[in-house]
Amino acid sequence: MLRILFICSEYEGLIKTGGLADACRGLASSLLAAGHQVSVIIPRYGSLYQVPTRGEQSVFVDLGGHSFGCAVRQTEIAGVTVYLVEHHDFYARVRPYDDGAQGYPDNPLRFAFFCRAVLQWCTTQPAFDVLHGHDWQTAPAAFYLANHYRHHPELATTPFVFTIHNGAYQQQSSPDWATQLDLPLHGNSVNFLQIALQYATKINTVSQGYRDELLTEPAANGLAAWYQQRQDDFSGILNGCDYQLWNPATDTALPANYDAADLTGKATCKRQLQQQYQLAEAGVPLMVAVSRVTGQKGYDILIPALRHLLANYPLQVIVVGSGEAHYCQQLHQLTVAFPDKFRFIEGFNEQLAHQVEAAGDFFLMPSLFEPCGLNQLYSLRYGSLPLVRLTGGLKDTVIPWPDPKATGIGFAEPTVDALQQALRQALALYQDKQKYQAVQQHAMAQSFGWEEATDHYLALYQQAIGAVQAN
Repeated sequence: MLRILFICSEYEGLIKTGGLADACRGLASSLLAAGHQVSVIIPRYGSLYQVPTRGEQSVFVDLGGHSFGCAVRQTEIAGVTVYLVEHHDFYARVRPYDDGAQGYPDNPLRFAFFCRAVLQWCTTQPAFDVLHGHDWQTAPAAFYLANHYRHHPELATTPFVFTIHNGAYQQQSSPDWATQLDLPLHGNSVNFLQIALQYATKINTVSQGYRDELLTEPAANGLAAWYQQRQDDFSGILNGCDYQLWNPATDTALPANYDAADLTGKATCKRQLQQQYQLAEAGVPLMVAVSRVTGQKGYDILIPALRHLLANYPLQVIVVGSGEAHYCQQLHQLTVAFPDKFRFIEGFNEQLAHQVEAAGDFFLMPSLFEPCGLNQLYSLRYGSLPLVRLTGGLKDTVIPWPDPKATGIGFAEPTVDALQQALRQALALYQDKQKYQAVQQHAMAQSFGWEEATDHYLALYQQAIGAVQAN
């Protein structure tokens, strides 16, 4: 049995802004089910003050010549112990990373302190076998562990495994932060992600396809040389899907349940969503999307492609999400231009996300890049054929039509023309009910549970433990 600590900035069931929270909870739950002892530590954001906690431990650290203190409290999510790092000035804010328009200017300090406080807290706990950091918010812990905490017996031989959920987010900061945070410079900046690439024991990302893309520019966003330098320690492990939460046969968020053998309930889900958003119950394909509304998710090509399709073809589209204002404005304009065909629901609602997944005939993911993607995994199980750009984890999980084993629609080039062609392909497939249903059955038969990913992570942990012990 391994004793594992997840260091992360969000965790599903407590705080979620995207797939990071789902992935952390899915893997932690799977490791727990496999018999390992898993704890999670995250900041206590403003919304988490409503969460009942027990215990309180004070932790003090020095950072850049200044002393900081915090409290660490404890709660539990589905059998996993979660520790909350409480510092009112740093974390008791409405949003975890930004004010809705831009990142908080003190993010470098907020998350460097978080990393330092976690390590200091670890010196008071029974030793963990593995520290597992997730994304840039936890990257400084790799440096602090290697340079400030190896003399503590509780951390002397503890490896730091680092998972990149999205390599585009690096937290590059001005050189002034180096002294204040006791962190090294990378060129003329402090780059949190680069620090982890340099100092983590082992590194992975969340699909083999994305791992391979990160070895070169422009996918690496300026860090290709570091990925190449660490490629022997750098692997791709595909995220899993938590089928306890995402299963149309048991999903309590749905107006009707269904499975591959009986899709009656799926038709009910589509009809109810159409009624809810005043769309005609016409026999046309319903294309849906639930995502952050950002450039990464392909909105530069999706919006003009949809405008053309809506003007010329019989279909309906529902998009749910929040993000960059200029994209949201254009989506609202589509609702005005096509009131009988298009709806944009700005914001995020977990229950609605499940209902939209179930109602769709196709799920749109034209991402410019996608480290793993989880919505295409949900869509496969819910029989909403994913229409994806063949990149990263999307390429690893969706077999594009017209392959005999097709599970969705795919296109390669990130252009409006290529996406329009894929959308027309989807409409044509939908018209051929027999072929559409065959692809739908293939899709619903796919299984991407966390068990396989868990085996790969356990192997990675053992490699990391061996590497530290060898030194």
